[in-house]
Amino acid sequence: MTATSVTKCLSRAETDMHVARTITGARATAFSLVTSLGALVIAATAIADVITGSVNLSMQWTWLVISVALGVTVAPFILGERFPPAIALYGCWLFGGVTSLQVSLGGDTIMTVNNLVLYPMVSCYLGWFFRPRLARASVGGLFVMSGTALLVSDHHEVFATWSNLALASLFCLEAALYLRAKLERQAQSDPLTGAFNRTGLSDQLARKLPRNQRTARTLTLAVIDLDGFKAINDRLGHHAGDQTLVRLVEDLRRSLRPQDTIARIGGDEFVILLPDTSTPAATTIMRRLQTESEAAWTFGLATARRTDTEDSLLRRADQRLYAQKKGLSQAPQD
Repeated sequence: MTATSVTKCLSRAETDMHVARTITGARATAFSLVTSLGALVIAATAIADVITGSVNLSMQWTWLVISVALGVTVAPFILGERFPPAIALYGCWLFGGVTSLQVSLGGDTIMTVNNLVLYPMVSCYLGWFFRPRLARASVGGLFVMSGTALLVSDHHEVFATWSNLALASLFCLEAALYLRAKLERQAQSDPLTGAFNRTGLSDQLARKLPRNQRTARTLTLAVIDLDGFKAINDRLGHHAGDQTLVRLVEDLRRSLRPQDTIARIGGDEFVILLPDTSTPAATTIMRRLQTESEAAWTFGLATARRTDTEDSLLRRADQRLYAQKKGLSQAPQD
């Protein structure tokens, strides 16, 4: 796998919240700080092996591992958000390769087990900071390498321990993946309607807009604003207003395609992304949705251009919505 392809697959790590500043003034992220700490743990265990005389390979190999681990400890702490996630991934693969060599070539059973005990930690790290497919493939690779090394070694008696560590690592991996996915859903969802919020919409546009511009496919964005929503709140109360918003999203979901996206970006303002849909086709869809919805609402459309950004696309759709709200008969079209 090339560095470019790895970087494309990675990185939930690149989106982590900034939490501190490094000694160089660079912004440190949760990813860079945890990477430093994890590498320090690996370095510390290797140093402990040297001190106690528990080296399972040659001293040259052991000091190589210590040097690499200390380098990975220092680099994220200095670079902060500029630290490449691919380096951390390669470090995990290198750790798996070295420990597998230790299992196959080492002569001490206890030291063989000691080489594997950090696998659950590495699995948790991969599950939290990397994409699910890449994390699962990497953890699977660790155990394919170490399992193969165990089969060709003289340490078959530790197979039960290896199996237990594999199960523990699988649990840590899947727990981290589940919790991270749940956190991302909560961070990108509107708690009232279950639609995407502004953050979720930005994430969707960041994925779909470049892809559609690159492939010359169409992407149309619709902005929806409820008619008379303030009057509903004033006359019937905010609970009735909330239920109106919930029912609107339910109505839209029943009628839209699976590939379409609904987001709530304001009090009574929503956005619908319609991939592979031209402006005339989107107009037909939106008018049909209006007839199927309990609530009355107005919409404005904008179809993405090659030079569009998220802001420019939303701005054009919002301008057309405003024109419709003002009752203008002529609104600029794409």
